[in-house]
Amino acid sequence: MLLFSTIKYQLYLLQLENYEVSRYLRLLFKKGYFFSKQPLRSQLVWTGKASLILFLVSLFWIVSGAFLLWESSFFVALIWLVFYFLALPFFYSLFLILLWPLEFVVKQCLISKAKKIIAKDKDLKIIGIAGSYGKTTMKNVLESVLGVKIKVLATPKSVNTPVGIAKWIIKNSKENPDVLIIEIGEHYKGDVEYICKIVPPNIAILTGINQAHIERLKNIENTISTMFEVVQNAKENALMLLNADDANIKDNYQKYTAGKDIYFYSYLNDGLGDIKIKERQFLANELCWQFSIDEFLKMNVSSLGEYILGDVVACIIVAKNFGLSIEQIKKGIFNIKPVEHRLQPIKGQGDVLIIDDSYNSNPDGVEEAIKVLNKFQDKRKLFITPGIVETGEDTAKIHEKIGQSLAKVADLVILVKNSATPFIAKGLRDGGFSEEKIIWFETAQKAHDSLGNILKPKDVILFQNDWGDQYV
Repeated sequence: MLLFSTIKYQLYLLQLENYEVSRYLRLLFKKGYFFSKQPLRSQLVWTGKASLILFLVSLFWIVSGAFLLWESSFFVALIWLVFYFLALPFFYSLFLILLWPLEFVVKQCLISKAKKIIAKDKDLKIIGIAGSYGKTTMKNVLESVLGVKIKVLATPKSVNTPVGIAKWIIKNSKENPDVLIIEIGEHYKGDVEYICKIVPPNIAILTGINQAHIERLKNIENTISTMFEVVQNAKENALMLLNADDANIKDNYQKYTAGKDIYFYSYLNDGLGDIKIKERQFLANELCWQFSIDEFLKMNVSSLGEYILGDVVACIIVAKNFGLSIEQIKKGIFNIKPVEHRLQPIKGQGDVLIIDDSYNSNPDGVEEAIKVLNKFQDKRKLFITPGIVETGEDTAKIHEKIGQSLAKVADLVILVKNSATPFIAKGLRDGGFSEEKIIWFETAQKAHDSLGNILKPKDVILFQNDWGDQYV
């Protein structure tokens, strides 16, 4: 049982790192070679790829051991089998590399099939959404509004890679949608461009650029050029929408958009945007924003984050492009619901308001979450976090800034011990926050289990981010 647990654990870490060998081997020595130093939050998913790797590794283990037993001696075979087990992660990596040519062919076949499906439908419109943050919320808003009049399909949850998108297109090939909304993921330079080659956008939206995933992209310059790939690789005469509230977009868009027809959207009423928001007001009791935009008078949108107003502006531009009427657009805005795990309000026991922001792992998103928490002035405000991930050499600076912002807002901060949260604590102390109001826990699970003794009636608690097992 212990042997199989180790085999599964080591394969699980390989799966967590998306089968990237170098990252896997580094994680293995950080997390624990034979078993995790801390309780695991999840477990291995028996995908075809994981099952095949384990089958090949096990088959080679058994066959090679049997061969040595036949040709040599029991002692030699036993030494080999023990060595094989001790070096199992390296054999996982070896067989993964050996499988690469087959995997490459399968992936290319899937992508080629998806391209043919897209090319066949001449009337199909594609909306491509790229950015370090805000993609899922933008996708949700567009799907809600455009769906009032036309048939829309949007990529689900974490489907944002070339193969994931290709499989999704093939699976839904008989749905005959009018519009596909594609959330475009990125880890490395060229990723956005590659996805645009599969699904060339008729409408390209860039939601924002920051240090999210900078660990892989190495620096903010690479991140900026990678995100602007969605604009550079959209179809000719595509509608381009950029977030004017994002400094990295404003400072760099001219370099990447020469000769293109660009529209800007903004919730801060930036001068680059044509549509302005008027009479905005956060209704704390109704957990929504009330606002007006030109002919759209006194509308409510169910969201805690003020940034949703910028998404609404972008959506109005897109919806008018598709010929939706004012009434249809208003109906779609009314139907917008909070995205799961992204500033999602949940009513808890004792009139406690839980704000679930556990899928938010970027600096701008955290700052927005802190602003949301500050809206509830008449309540005790708690913030629980393990910090954010993949921030590379900017980890200290980013987390200290988070701590300094929290010091002005939170009444109690709950931190999970890891490589990032000491910097949040330093920022809190630098901001004059009392040490007694910082509570530490060894794991997120222990923190959650202890909330019954910490929370009081009518508290507001914000859960910010949830580290996966691949982070330490």
